[in-house]
Amino acid sequence: EMLYSSVNIESSRPGSKPRSGEVSVVRLTDEAREHLGDPIEWLEQHYADMWRHEIRDRRVEGGEMLVLVRLELPALGIRKSQFGRAPLNEHSSRPLERGQNGGIGEERQACDAAVRDALRRCIELF
Repeated sequence: EMLYSSVNIESSRPGSKPRSGEVSVVRLTDEAREHLGDPIEWLEQHYADMWRHEIRDRRVEGGEMLVLVRLELPALGIRKSQFGRAPLNEHSSRPLERGQNGGIGEERQACDAAVRDALRRCIELF
């Protein structure tokens, strides 16, 4: 619940506007659900510039990156929020020592993977 109440928004697609014309919701079959690859590619393929997402919160807990993501398709009046998670590498959650490389890039990769996990979960709710 603390994740829902906090606000840390990063809009990944600012200024995107829905295309004109008729739009309908694409529903996943059970087979497609099992084989859904990259959710961002799937959203681009089916909704092009009609979707956007926000990272509502992100944090590191127990060696995992946790995010709360809201997916929106304004033209369809759809808003879905889901949590996503991805493991952090062992040393990515520790502070860097002087002259040490890594950490930030690994945390960013874990965040990207967690966002994709959350988007996949949102798509499954369609």
